[in-house]
Amino acid sequence: MTIVVVDDDLTIVKMCEKVLRAQGHTVHGFTTTREALKHLSHGTAAADLLVVDYMMPEQNGFEFVEQVWSLRPALRVVMITAHGNRELVGEAAQAGIHGMVLKPFTANDLTRGVEAAMEGSSPA
Repeated sequence: MTIVVVDDDLTIVKMCEKVLRAQGHTVHGFTTTREALKHLSHGTAAADLLVVDYMMPEQNGFEFVEQVWSLRPALRVVMITAHGNRELVGEAAQAGIHGMVLKPFTANDLTRGVEAAMEGSSPA
């Protein structure tokens, strides 16, 4: 599976890359939504799943996901956040986000979030 990771914290991107690559996935990590969107806008760039932070300097995760879904409506999405309250989790579910992983997270938390997102139903 090919996974795109977007978080403004390089440490988080590197940790996700390490964990997901160890599981056999191809991973492309980005620290800006601009770079990630440029990558995803290429029709030849493979992507099965997007792992995206909720709070980033350029735009929030929901805004970024809307842009991505305009290009790739079938892309599955896991949102990661340190701001995981009930309201945000509900908003993510309503927006069609396939999974949430709360920071700080472990390798197992990330793995479970990715597996759940890939096994779940498509967004409405």
